Amino acid sequence: MRKITTWHALLHVFVRASIFIMISCPVAAASQWTTEVVDEVAGKYSSLKIDTGGNAHVSYYNEDRHELAYAFWDHVSHRWFKMTVDDKCAGFTSLVLDSHDRPHISYSGYGNTLKYAHFTGTRWEVQRIPLRERNIEYYTSIALDREEHPVITYYEVNGADSPDFVLHLRCVRFTGKYWEVRTIDDTIGSGKFNSIRTDTANQVHIAYANVHYAHFSLRYARFNGVTWDTHVLEEAPVASVFLILDGNNTPHITYTDMATHSIKYATVANSKWRVETVASLVKEAFPDRNGIAFDQRAEPYISYFDAGAGVLKVARRKNNRWISELVEGNGSGLTSSIQVTDGAIIVVYADAFGALRCARRVLDDGGN
Repeated sequence: MRKITTWHALLHVFVRASIFIMISCPVAAASQWTTEVVDEVAGKYSSLKIDTGGNAHVSYYNEDRHELAYAFWDHVSHRWFKMTVDDKCAGFTSLVLDSHDRPHISYSGYGNTLKYAHFTGTRWEVQRIPLRERNIEYYTSIALDREEHPVITYYEVNGADSPDFVLHLRCVRFTGKYWEVRTIDDTIGSGKFNSIRTDTANQVHIAYANVHYAHFSLRYARFNGVTWDTHVLEEAPVASVFLILDGNNTPHITYTDMATHSIKYATVANSKWRVETVASLVKEAFPDRNGIAFDQRAEPYISYFDAGAGVLKVARRKNNRWISELVEGNGSGLTSSIQVTDGAIIVVYADAFGALRCARRVLDDGGN
């Protein structure tokens, strides 16, 4: 009953705001992708999560109006609803759901700030996080701790006491009373692309890129309860980093290797990091973000955009080989976000005109 109440509360907000749109959402036939437009005017930096009732939640950016937008797919009526959450946004959104299926969103605020929005059950609350930094830009990522307080990573460009570039990764956590800030990696260039998760033991995991020419690398940090353990996983110019954890709290990371124009996947096997090449690109996009999700067998699916070919693809591993399939062409696929749930693959992304699109495919027998 709690899930139904949350669902009805969200729909009530949409109706009360009187700025909603309804779009039918047909179910795709097996092995075929069905695509649709969710928002004709906005769709960059989308972040997708599916709740326990089968509803979809998406945060995204309206670049023309500098707005944080939110879309909700109702699993009963098979329709999309959308609304504006904040009119002072600069993109780079990240969304997570709490145990009540309520959305929490981190994003870059208009004016180089860090912001946080969440749905209380009756309304949206939006706040600028009180940080002393002069300039915060590029990607943010959000997770919730055991108390369901937000933990957010961000890229500090300019420090509080100096206009000089500092360019490093920081993390801010709400304790229930105040926002606590920590520097994760102070090596210049660390954190422009970042992705955070919390595990079942309440430990924080972060995957991120160092983009400075002297320190090009994919990096990973985990908080051990006292300090941050940081590791360089690959020395290469990387971007588009995204992290998820499996049921054993093992990290799985997808990213783009800019030197070899390839999509890669990193995980831990037998206590060692293993890196695999997933696919090749004609040209990478910037600043893009790949997506990664598991099916019910904990097999990874990776969504990525080939800017040179102008196509969105999804890769999966079959018979110990990575294979990719075309989702949509025509320049569609920037900043994709993927989920695999209830026997289907769902991907949201921006098309060549910046509109938010959604693609769906029913999983074949065997989960492929």
